[in-house]
Amino acid sequence: MSPVERIRATTNLKIIDALNHPDISVSCSMQTITNKYPAPKVVIKFVENENYGRIEYTLIFKYGYDSFDNAAPKKENMHIDYSIPDNPVIVWRNTDYENEIENYCRDLFIKNGASKAWGYTPKYVFERQSIYNILLKLGEKLISDGFEICIKDEFNNVKLGGKIKFSISAEIDWFDISAIYAADDGTEIKLKIDRKLLDSQFVKAGSSLIYISKENADKLKELLGQGMTDDGEIKVSKYNFHVIDQLYDEFRDSENGRFTDAKNLGEKLRNFKTIEKLEIPKNFVGVLRDYQHAGFNWLGFLHRFSVNGCLADDMGLGKTVQTLAFLQFLKEKKELNLSLLIVPVSTIGNWDNEIKKFTPKLKSAIHHGAARTDSLDMYKKTDIIIISYHTLRNDIEFFLEHSFDYVILDEAQNIKNVNSLVFKSVRMLLTGTPIENNTLELWAQFDYLLPGLLGSQSFFKSFFSRPIETFKDKKVTERLRNTIFPFILRRKKEEVLKELPEKTEIILQSEMGSEQKKLYEKHRDTFRAMILKKIDEDGINKSAIHIFSALLRLRQLALFPALIDDKFKKIESCKFEQLKETIDEILAEDHKILFFSQFVEVLKIIRESYIEKKNIKYSYIDGSTGMLERKKGIEAFQTDKDIKVFLLSLKTGAFGINLTAADYVIIFDPWWNPAVESQAVDRAHRIGQTSKVIAYKLIVKDTVEEKILELQNKKKELVRELITSEASFFKTLTKNDIAKLFE
Repeated sequence: MSPVERIRATTNLKIIDALNHPDISVSCSMQTITNKYPAPKVVIKFVENENYGRIEYTLIFKYGYDSFDNAAPKKENMHIDYSIPDNPVIVWRNTDYENEIENYCRDLFIKNGASKAWGYTPKYVFERQSIYNILLKLGEKLISDGFEICIKDEFNNVKLGGKIKFSISAEIDWFDISAIYAADDGTEIKLKIDRKLLDSQFVKAGSSLIYISKENADKLKELLGQGMTDDGEIKVSKYNFHVIDQLYDEFRDSENGRFTDAKNLGEKLRNFKTIEKLEIPKNFVGVLRDYQHAGFNWLGFLHRFSVNGCLADDMGLGKTVQTLAFLQFLKEKKELNLSLLIVPVSTIGNWDNEIKKFTPKLKSAIHHGAARTDSLDMYKKTDIIIISYHTLRNDIEFFLEHSFDYVILDEAQNIKNVNSLVFKSVRMLLTGTPIENNTLELWAQFDYLLPGLLGSQSFFKSFFSRPIETFKDKKVTERLRNTIFPFILRRKKEEVLKELPEKTEIILQSEMGSEQKKLYEKHRDTFRAMILKKIDEDGINKSAIHIFSALLRLRQLALFPALIDDKFKKIESCKFEQLKETIDEILAEDHKILFFSQFVEVLKIIRESYIEKKNIKYSYIDGSTGMLERKKGIEAFQTDKDIKVFLLSLKTGAFGINLTAADYVIIFDPWWNPAVESQAVDRAHRIGQTSKVIAYKLIVKDTVEEKILELQNKKKELVRELITSEASFFKTLTKNDIAKLFE
């Protein structure tokens, strides 16, 4: 029975007049009937039509329990409200109001990109726009005009008002922070953050979509970039001052004093001028330059607040001296018992010598070699134990049983298996290449230095490594720099050593003879066809080992063809001929030379086929050289005027050695990572150098060596900001980049 029929059945004939004239009220002996034309609530429902690639909207008019959409026929549908006894109300559709709303929305949407689409009935749609873009442009206005908004069937409504609040609880090393939606009526609802919605300034809260301010949206975006979950929760390291600064206003007046303490500590760490100046310890033998004294003060400041840090001055600026002055300072304050110094094996002797030279009152012991002790009782009267990374990995369980005042890592970019280096101690890193290293190497250093600051490795890859290395994202790079900045002190040579002699880098090119060129081109063409086919089949990453192998062969052919096969011994090396001429000229003027090559076989050829035949006195280091032999070789080169040449393998001799007796450096074969070459040159160009340093880089024309230089220039932005390792370097290349290497 319809509503009209019900009325007719329960009232007298006077009702019929009311139905025919709905703008009047009538009474009868049974009851009074009232007609009503209310303004309905209006819901705008946006739906994505995937078939047509457009956004369609429907207006829904809500009259109490009854709803009609604007596509429905404009019949005078009605219902009867019996909530008041003896006075039923007939509710009629307010078609005039509905038409007014339809016209208003149509005009508003046309102004914002809607256009007419024809179907069974004409309607207006948004072409090539997302729902979220429409909400970003119109959401706030529609809500403030009184409309409700519905997206698909997922949300009951879209709301305006309320605000995002943050709650905090403090743990020992971090803060647990949650973002929640606080409605105007005081109701608090857990957030669900959708990144696409957030771009349009909307978040989910329960079954509603909440329009938030741009300030709140930007804050949530930044926190998502720092690891906030979609549920609005984040663990923040007490040393992540970048996030603490952003949230400080939320907790400024809270009772959580630890958050304020963390904020204040961050400001002090960033404001270098506020750090207290310390007296140089009386038993330190030497003079600290102004910037070195400032570094010494900084280490003392970190110690005062028990904060771990990274001294990352440019190579050759005296990180060793600053560290030793600081340890002597602790010794004289009776705050130093036993510390562990972890270094590359090639620098053990250098550290031992520097300790004896600058801090003779510090007692050091070297834990190295087959005769090393298996009991820390032997080190009871020792201040510093010096150990190599390799030996530490073998003896890690032995050392983890003991606590140290400080664990100091030199050349910290070499750190591996950081999870095994968990000591109960204050931690310090020394490195000349902190930010420029591959991003995951940076993560490894800071995961040891300040666990949790940069999140898990998988988080770091997603939020930092990939955006920085693949997409060159400047904002993410800046976010990473801001996060680690308070814990790194880095000064560059050109900033602090105005008196350091000039360094000149020169590229010397040579051209292959006909035999070498013919051999090179034959192998190049073969490798090129093979590699491009492999990439097409398996992709670049899965082809990496084949790419490395082919490029290695081409590099060796450019150096000495015999490196790939003894049968090519008789083919002359153009680079070797140029090298001999260059060395002869340098030695004729009584200079000293550092000679670097990646290949031990090259060092052997140079030594046996040229250096020894010419009776040139030399020193020699490669990866197999023992510690004592290294130490003797370095001392001899530095002190013996007759030793003119030092032959060094690039990755062994490029770190942690002072070789200022040399004023010429020769890089025989270019390396993918320019930072390694720079460190090699800086063995000579450092404090103590009084002569101009000239570095020669030898390149064979029309070979992969030339292509390496071109490719480095093409990728210079990544190389400058985050110098890559060989493996990650190739991950940034395209098929065309690789093809050019084989041209």
